[in-house]
Amino acid sequence: MRVCAVIVSYRTGPALGACLEALAAANGLDEIVLVDNGNAAAETAVLDAFAATHSKALVIRGHGNIGFAAACNRGARAGGGDVLAFVNPDVVLASDALPRLVVSLEAARAPAIIGGDLRDAEGRPDRGGRRERLTLWRAIVSASGLSKLERIAPIFRDFNRHTDPLPAAPVRVGAVSGALMMIRRADFEALGGFDEGYFVHVEDVDLCRRAEEAGGDVLFAPGPHGRHERSTSDATPRAVARYRAESMARYLRKFARGPLERVLTVVASSVLLAMTPKV
Repeated sequence: MRVCAVIVSYRTGPALGACLEALAAANGLDEIVLVDNGNAAAETAVLDAFAATHSKALVIRGHGNIGFAAACNRGARAGGGDVLAFVNPDVVLASDALPRLVVSLEAARAPAIIGGDLRDAEGRPDRGGRRERLTLWRAIVSASGLSKLERIAPIFRDFNRHTDPLPAAPVRVGAVSGALMMIRRADFEALGGFDEGYFVHVEDVDLCRRAEEAGGDVLFAPGPHGRHERSTSDATPRAVARYRAESMARYLRKFARGPLERVLTVVASSVLLAMTPKV
């Protein structure tokens, strides 16, 4: 299968160069679509220099900062390939990561999503790499810090499962991270791509939820598959917090089931947004 990597960047800083360097050395990669979501001059120069010296790279720009979900969809449409690999611009891929993920994808039930195993500089698993299905209760437990009581009572089980022992083989999970996510193009199109109602954050959890509800496999594959630098964009912490809160509220409203859950979701979303400063 031909693999197309989609990388969306917005003022990513020096991490972008390391990401592109690793992509240039990646095995099993046939095309690279670089979506410029409104970079500053330094990042624009890095993208253009890379595309000028790598024939399989394509830069698309001119649309401004349309959000991560919309930009990923635009990149997917611009590229070819049977398989899409979404890679964050602050991720440094291992050279053999993509072929290993393709093997797992080939054996997965459609519509299938495979999440990679990223690590930090000390080799610790990425926080969002393995997740439970996100529900209203799990969102409350995670946001409130009640997850600290998980060892005492399983009802307080955390949404993020990065501290669980690493599996020996790919395992089904509720959601994986969009920092390194692979999906067949046919499955991506059948699911309608990322929901562009999310500007940034939670769009990966949403896509996983829809794949799971459609009867597909959402799998976490043990690696490691690369390093995740994290928090390299120049977006302010206040803006990031607001976007995350808005996206979480959207997700909870979208997947609420039954009258009671819908009412509780409206209340919880209102509280969440009220607690988060506007930008």
